[in-house]
Amino acid sequence: MKKILSVFSAFVVMSVFALALSESKAASAEAQELAVNPVSFLQLEITSTCTDKGSLFRIINRGQKWPRNGVLHVYFADDQSSMTERRIRLAPNQKVSFVIDNNKSAGRPVGMWIEPEWYKRDFAYDAKTSC
Repeated sequence: MKKILSVFSAFVVMSVFALALSESKAASAEAQELAVNPVSFLQLEITSTCTDKGSLFRIINRGQKWPRNGVLHVYFADDQSSMTERRIRLAPNQKVSFVIDNNKSAGRPVGMWIEPEWYKRDFAYDAKTSC
């Protein structure tokens, strides 16, 4: 009886180990698939110019419809302090433009960065202007 019990226990332990290993391989394969085929990277056309009123930023989504919101951050570019931020979601070829008033920027350089919610993107200004 003891021998049967120890063989059965060994079988259970091996089954649990095999199950854990197969789940680990499946999770690893899924992570690799996501890394190779990301949902949707940002494909934006962004311009910044100076106008009489202030810094004008134009954004055009040249990619797919965004699967989730993104956060549009506007900073003082000289010290990366935040001026404002807005949540946005863009459809294909959707255009967005906005002006940062000269009174608000007070002659300091202004930078803009879009942070998607569906993947991690390193910080770097998408556009910057000094008016």
